[in-house]
Amino acid sequence: SEDSADAAKPTAAPDFDAVCGGVEKTPGTKRVAVVVDFGTPKDAPAGEAPPKTAPTTGCARIDGKGTAADALAAVAEPLRYDSSAMLCGIAGYPEKGCGEAVASAAPPKPAEETAAGSADRTAAASAGKDDGGDGPSLGLLVGGGVVLALGGAAVRKSRRRA
Repeated sequence: SEDSADAAKPTAAPDFDAVCGGVEKTPGTKRVAVVVDFGTPKDAPAGEAPPKTAPTTGCARIDGKGTAADALAAVAEPLRYDSSAMLCGIAGYPEKGCGEAVASAAPPKPAEETAAGSADRTAAASAGKDDGGDGPSLGLLVGGGVVLALGGAAVRKSRRRA
């Protein structure tokens, strides 16, 4: 969307019949309407421009057990992934990089979670730096407690056998 405050909404929202109405139904397959909105030139990475300013639409006919990734690949190749299988580029755009934050004109509101904030915390965690977060997650603490409980039960059981 041109208005970054409304970025969650696509610039166009075609309906299924408009995209897939002319594609014949075939047993064992499904039709998936795919809309790819590359964004606006101001959102593009440095030195690049979106391939189209209007959304690209297509109807993918995929296997009945196919996924959204299969549908996207059928309509908007080539897809580019990073080493952790994160989708980084669609139809050759952007040419490089993966998930970098887009600069905004206004600073985010303090209560809002932003992609940039998440990326900064993820980068800090992978670099072993303390970013001032809330500490270990509940899952980590519960998992550690379970491991300790199982270890204690194993020691107790081995002492009873002896």
